[in-house]
Amino acid sequence: MDRSKLVLVPTDFTRESFAALEYAVYYANRTDAQIHLLHIAEKKELRSKVEDVAAYRNRITDLEQQLKAFKNRSGGAFRITERLVITEKSAADEILHYNTTATIEVCCIGTSGSSHSALGANTGRIVREASFPVMTCRDSKHPIQFKNLLLPIDLSRHTNEKVERILRFAQEFHCHIHLLAVSEFLEELTFSKKELLERLEASAQYFKAAGLRCSTEIIRHDLVSHSVVAYDTEIKADALVVMAEHKSIITSMLLGDRTNKVVATSPIPVISFRPLH
Repeated sequence: MDRSKLVLVPTDFTRESFAALEYAVYYANRTDAQIHLLHIAEKKELRSKVEDVAAYRNRITDLEQQLKAFKNRSGGAFRITERLVITEKSAADEILHYNTTATIEVCCIGTSGSSHSALGANTGRIVREASFPVMTCRDSKHPIQFKNLLLPIDLSRHTNEKVERILRFAQEFHCHIHLLAVSEFLEELTFSKKELLERLEASAQYFKAAGLRCSTEIIRHDLVSHSVVAYDTEIKADALVVMAEHKSIITSMLLGDRTNKVVATSPIPVISFRPLH
């Protein structure tokens, strides 16, 4: 028997996390999924803000009411179960190990690109370690849709896996796939332009064979994260797809952490996958 579908939405009640909830509702309506809206409160911090047991209980009641109000604003309340999680663990631990019998389709997280909020401080770890796709959002683009999907194609070893794993999503939403071949000067000292173009063409044929519209573009000799964010604005993309992979120390020194840069600066949702192998 098929397991039910679930979308996770951690919230800290910010504008960015409400944008994540709006995208979650859109996704859930299209895929007939349920949504778990979570506010994760660290017990030590929660107790430090109150003076006695009565105030502690009032604080919990207030958080529960904020969650309910957040749910009711979404326009998809019938799909949403709100949950206040009081824990001694970090928000990242609670999300990464969330206990459910349903299949987590995606976790939608609001991010400001700042490390100052508790949720933002955990976002990078969730993107890197989650076994499920993570969609990070800074704002909601109206109308919410996934008509144009941007996939950067580079020379990393997990590019082919990213292409394969996004196919079901692209078919579900009848996306127009925009493939962007990107490389940096240091990469081209090792890899050839020919190899990059071969990957681009193979990816395009893969999507076309599945019945999807697909277009290609090439950008070279620029900082990849800047190239991707600039191009998604140019084509009016609705979301972009990245692979969050652990890098060696040498690779990180030479090329930096592209995924974090894209997640932090992209004005549109970023769908991140962790490599399976």
